[in-house]
Amino acid sequence: MAGRFYFAWRMFATAKAQDDRNYNADVESRVRASFNPLLHLTGRQFKDRYRISKKVLKFLCKELRSLTNLSSSQRVSLEHKVLTALFFFATGSYQRPVGIAKHMSQKMCSVYIEEVTQALTHKNIINKYIRFPDTPAARQAVSQRFYRKYGIPGVVGCIDGSHFKIVVPPKEEEHLYYSRKHYHSLNVQMVCDDEYRILNVNSKFGGANHDSFIWENSDLNTYIQSLHQNGEIVWLLGDSGYPQRPWLMTPFLDAESNNYNDKHMRARVVIENTFSRLKNRWRCLHKDRVLHYKPVKCAHIILACSVLHNIVINFGVEDTEENIGLQFERTMESDQITYTEREATSDLIRGRILRDQLARRVL
Repeated sequence: MAGRFYFAWRMFATAKAQDDRNYNADVESRVRASFNPLLHLTGRQFKDRYRISKKVLKFLCKELRSLTNLSSSQRVSLEHKVLTALFFFATGSYQRPVGIAKHMSQKMCSVYIEEVTQALTHKNIINKYIRFPDTPAARQAVSQRFYRKYGIPGVVGCIDGSHFKIVVPPKEEEHLYYSRKHYHSLNVQMVCDDEYRILNVNSKFGGANHDSFIWENSDLNTYIQSLHQNGEIVWLLGDSGYPQRPWLMTPFLDAESNNYNDKHMRARVVIENTFSRLKNRWRCLHKDRVLHYKPVKCAHIILACSVLHNIVINFGVEDTEENIGLQFERTMESDQITYTEREATSDLIRGRILRDQLARRVL
């Protein structure tokens, strides 16, 4: 008899606990619905919290809904998921989004961040918002803007790598991510145009890899070489950490200040500032933060923030005063490793000839 009573009590207790969970979930859902950032925050407050405008949020949600698998769940809207992820990207902290939301657990916060990150890195989104100019007309447009601003012809982008700190990876692969800066990182290669728009991202390599190695093993390197083979003479601008090639112009080394080097440096600052703007707007990537995920997920977060960076540029959302003050932090770095050629290859020789011709044209 006692066993039957105990069994009945356990069934009742289990059912009550489930009812309580359902009730709490309903309450939390109503609480979330009662606070709408689009309605209850001013434009400035919204931008300070999420780093984008209300107009951009509406557009972003529409794009993710139509181009990816991201959708609302029974109790949480797609917009709420996106706002949760944006707040994490903007702060780099789980605790602040959880603290402000009050009725959202850290576990669910993590789930929403993962869902939105996957959506932002969906191939449909990437192909639309991170695109190297894929037609002669598009490349010509970028080249003309660079020439008007900096006086160097033929430039279709500036290239550089930047380290993004990550938590210590598993021991068997840790050596791939320990950088010369003495911390674990991803060395992310990016190419940008004159308007700080990111045209290409390669976030697959650990911090132990040098910029030149990442470039030599990138799809963009192969692509721009194919342009030269088809008679289209355009190039990227890179620092002395890259090899001089017909399609990649680097500064003259051990030379006194000259017009080519001066213009090269002024033009190439755009990639330095692109990294700074990216890291200062999306503070999860900031130099004082560490991404506490496996390297592959860290790479996805960097790519997701790059997509958001370009969307913000497309809408003309200005940097906050806080971001502007930090804009030029990377230009002060002076520990760049110079690339050394092992032998005088035909690509190197042709690259130097083209650079000499280019230097005479910009006098």
